[in-house]
Amino acid sequence: MAKRPQIIILSGEMAGKRFDVREGGVRLGRSSSNDIHIPDEELSRNHCLFEQDGADAIRIVDLASANGTFVNGEQLGADAAVLKVGDIIEAGRSVLRVVAEGAPDETPERTPAPTPGAIDLGLAGNQAASADAAPAPGRKSTARSSILWGVAALVVVCAIAAMLLVPSAATYAPRPADGGGRMPAKASGGVTELRYEKIDANSSHIFRFAMEVDGDGLMRVTCDDVPGEQRHIEKKKQLTKEEKAHLAKIFDDEGWLALDRSYSGSSAMDENRLESYRICTIGGGGARETCVENTVEPEAFRRVREALEAFSRNELGIWALQYSREELLKLVKASEDLGDSRWEERDVRYGNISDAVAAYREAVFYLDTLEPKPDGYRALKEKLETAVAELDRRYRDQRFAADRAINLSDWDAARRELRTLLDIVADTDDPRHTEAKAKLVDVEKRLSRKKGRN
Repeated sequence: MAKRPQIIILSGEMAGKRFDVREGGVRLGRSSSNDIHIPDEELSRNHCLFEQDGADAIRIVDLASANGTFVNGEQLGADAAVLKVGDIIEAGRSVLRVVAEGAPDETPERTPAPTPGAIDLGLAGNQAASADAAPAPGRKSTARSSILWGVAALVVVCAIAAMLLVPSAATYAPRPADGGGRMPAKASGGVTELRYEKIDANSSHIFRFAMEVDGDGLMRVTCDDVPGEQRHIEKKKQLTKEEKAHLAKIFDDEGWLALDRSYSGSSAMDENRLESYRICTIGGGGARETCVENTVEPEAFRRVREALEAFSRNELGIWALQYSREELLKLVKASEDLGDSRWEERDVRYGNISDAVAAYREAVFYLDTLEPKPDGYRALKEKLETAVAELDRRYRDQRFAADRAINLSDWDAARRELRTLLDIVADTDDPRHTEAKAKLVDVEKRLSRKKGRN
């Protein structure tokens, strides 16, 4: 009888580990309850499952993971895929290969440790900018040439950032301006390629988020956060026809069509900081590019930028990775402050405890991708647990009162108690809210019939 293939992990947290696919399957994910537990923030808690297929084969099933499971570069859908020897599986930061049972161990493809003082942003592909590419009208060249770094060890980073921020004329050649730096107001319909890039850099830190969609509809998103989080994340997805149409529709904004090529505030050299947003598109008869540096975004630019970020996080499930640690901590504080405020007023309004739970959960969600966790993380988790326990207690008490009224056929009291119950569990996605709503509809029908008889 043929031997069943095995799985070996080539790179990632558990590089070198080999495992058999036993009867009942082997589950891989971030949760410690999995057979293959990998503490990787890019993995879902239960990410994918390897199962036996017949007498001598194995197959893989994606467990509705947020970031997807890829076999030989192709993302799995809802159906299982039968694996053969040599197939490559990507799950989070881990790369796995299907090997014949008893095959000699392969050398794990471990990522080399970074050279001290050097920061690899993975931007080599952006260094081929045209030497003839001139800065857009009104742009201060100092923003493209250098930043006064306060930390000498980051001079290399400064050079990388400068090369990154020079527009590549070969790739995105903007249409000629109309004489005043404004791009022609030509319809954007038919956008086929785009690039959105966000840079937030200062003397000790660079955060970069980039989203690209090529002519074939392949979306790639990369995120670098150095040296703080030392994150380098790259995700990709093949967009469907409907998704590509939705993406193109984002640019059907009259305000976008009227934007200038460049909006610049104080120079990066003067501020020792660079906050830059750049959006380039190809389609609709030409190319468009708008860049905003160290200044307030025009409203139309902000709308388009936020729509692109929303699209990428919805399609790839990487919401938190679009923000630096500094930005995430600001969001955490705002959510935690809101939760504290609602908790302090929990006896003032029925829904305040539900609001506090939602706010604390949001704050914890923001911190999910950050390591190490900031001071106060444990206290935040305890606030959430306390609020959840109090919400559960009040729900049980109120549900008892509502069910008692229903059992006594006291429909007026039942309606009153159920409305209070809905106020207590205000989250419409909570199954308890749905259950109470269904009971209230039934009670109101009974009251209506009773009124009709009278």
